[in-house]
Amino acid sequence: MREKLQQIFTGRQGMDELSKLLFWTGLAGFALALLIGGGLGSLLLTLALMLLVFSFVRAFSRNLPLREAENLLLLRWVDKKKRAYAAWKDRLKDRKDYRYFKCPGCGRWLRVPRHKGKIHINCRCGYTLYRRT
Repeated sequence: MREKLQQIFTGRQGMDELSKLLFWTGLAGFALALLIGGGLGSLLLTLALMLLVFSFVRAFSRNLPLREAENLLLLRWVDKKKRAYAAWKDRLKDRKDYRYFKCPGCGRWLRVPRHKGKIHINCRCGYTLYRRT
């Protein structure tokens, strides 16, 4: 039996992060659909079943380059959100001593000390801001 399962999974993707996300989202949607019931519940149930089926299609797929590219898109998106959250947390922690401004030229966050009055702030992109701190 074990050898048969190894033969089935040879050369296949398996459950990567995107497949796991689809599976757990589908399972949560399935449970929520059972709680809601009615027309909206049946729509949610259909969507949840589609997510569950798609997660297993991805897991058993032999098209590895395409599945890896899809998974990489998810990982990049999650990493971007994690970095944005960490930067927000740092800005929140330093808000007593520093003031943050966003450069209109490049979108970079500029940190300047508080209580310095009206100053000009030079960004790396060459843009100059005049702000009160």
